[in-house]
Amino acid sequence: MSKKNIRILALGFFISGIILVLTSLLMPGNQSANGQTGNVEELESEITYLEEKIAQLEVAQTSQAETTSEEVEQPADETETSDTEEDASSNEDEVKDESKEEEPEEDPVIKATITIGEGEPSSVAAQQLESESIIEDRYDFDSFLEDNDYAPLVRPGSYEINSEMTYEEIAQKLMGN
Repeated sequence: MSKKNIRILALGFFISGIILVLTSLLMPGNQSANGQTGNVEELESEITYLEEKIAQLEVAQTSQAETTSEEVEQPADETETSDTEEDASSNEDEVKDESKEEEPEEDPVIKATITIGEGEPSSVAAQQLESESIIEDRYDFDSFLEDNDYAPLVRPGSYEINSEMTYEEIAQKLMGN
């Protein structure tokens, strides 16, 4: 190609580039700038809504905590203001009944069947135990198995496990002992 042809080709590319830039700037359908500002406005309104919701929930939680503390203080006031022994003993019985109700109930024993397949690592068993709510932290149980060198001894099969078992008992069961 000659020098003249290359200059004409370069001029054509330059002019077509200018035309593309002008059309993208001057066309009314320029979505890039308008779309971003609309999106920002939507996000700001959502943030405002969520902040209001958080404030409402905090107020509700505070009022609920206050009513709970008032209910706890009320039986103590009743026993202090009683004049006769009969009133005092009946109020004490009420307080004892309420304290029995406030005691946390023991968690029910959870029983589950854990299945370990051939070639599966001990972390699979730990994951199943956590999903069945037998243990609280699968990483803690898995590190227990690793620390005591039980991990390679875990055997494939199905095992009946319950939530009252200790880590050691669960490990012994998973090893087939």
